[in-house]
Amino acid sequence: MVKNSISDILMAPWIVGVTAAAIILRVFSLISDQELPVEEIAVGCQVLPPGLTKLLDACVSLGYLELENGKYRNSHFSLVYFVEGQRLYMGDFIRLIHDESPSWHQLPEAIRGGIKADTEPPYIRSDYRTFIRAMNNIGNLGEAEALRDFVDLSGCKKMIDAGGGSGLYSVVLCQKYPELHSTIMDVKDTLKVTQEMIADRQEKSRITLREGDLLKESWGADMDAALLSDLIYEEETARIVLRNAWNCLAPNGVLIIRGYYADPEKSRPLFGALFAVKDLVDDPLRKIITISVLEKIVSDLGFKIIRAAPLTEFSFALVGRK
Repeated sequence: MVKNSISDILMAPWIVGVTAAAIILRVFSLISDQELPVEEIAVGCQVLPPGLTKLLDACVSLGYLELENGKYRNSHFSLVYFVEGQRLYMGDFIRLIHDESPSWHQLPEAIRGGIKADTEPPYIRSDYRTFIRAMNNIGNLGEAEALRDFVDLSGCKKMIDAGGGSGLYSVVLCQKYPELHSTIMDVKDTLKVTQEMIADRQEKSRITLREGDLLKESWGADMDAALLSDLIYEEETARIVLRNAWNCLAPNGVLIIRGYYADPEKSRPLFGALFAVKDLVDDPLRKIITISVLEKIVSDLGFKIIRAAPLTEFSFALVGRK
């Protein structure tokens, strides 16, 4: 249950705007672990001091920055979440929210059914790198470790990570299981970012990148595990993807599904409910699956569901056996 506060609701858009602007201007990363006056920060951000001062003072009020003797420094919170290069950096996800925010203005019309499928979204679509890194931000916020602890891949040697994005989930599973080798199958533009993001990972020698169409091409054969993380949301697509997962798995192979799902019949994380609304804004005609529908599709294909539960406050996970 979320505790509502009218002041939080009134200020939320402004807070997001201030946070996104400071991240886009690289304020926190420029300050890093230093104490700097506004003039020096303005030079680094390539902006004028008067306007920047207002932004910095708002960041002080929000607890992002501290001000002493005319110099600004990052709070512990900002050092952890807003400075580039930190493991828990959330800046890419906040940039993504910023890019998509105008699309929420058309939510009432989407609910009325007045938006056509071919209508261009009123926002700038983030590039592949921003989107993939944004998903990696969420993964680093405990999602990857939670999935690692949720599944048992003992004895598994070959895994297909379908639509593996940044490769984070393959990395953490390969860390836990030294004999596991993962193949990340995704589109060419995504794999360019994947290669960049796993370049310094010790586990990269056991991770293969494979370009391919998940809906039209074979995923391989005799796989011990198939990972579908943040991949299937539309019902028709889900059936195709899950059938391909079934076809690639060896007897008794493990199916792993992770995503931001909601279900009206059960209490689920707020993030899943909000994610479903976001998808309505993105494509009002797309039929999004709920947890109960997903479980039925998985069972109808022949998988035995051995575990299905909320993974974190953000996501839901399901594990099945062929």
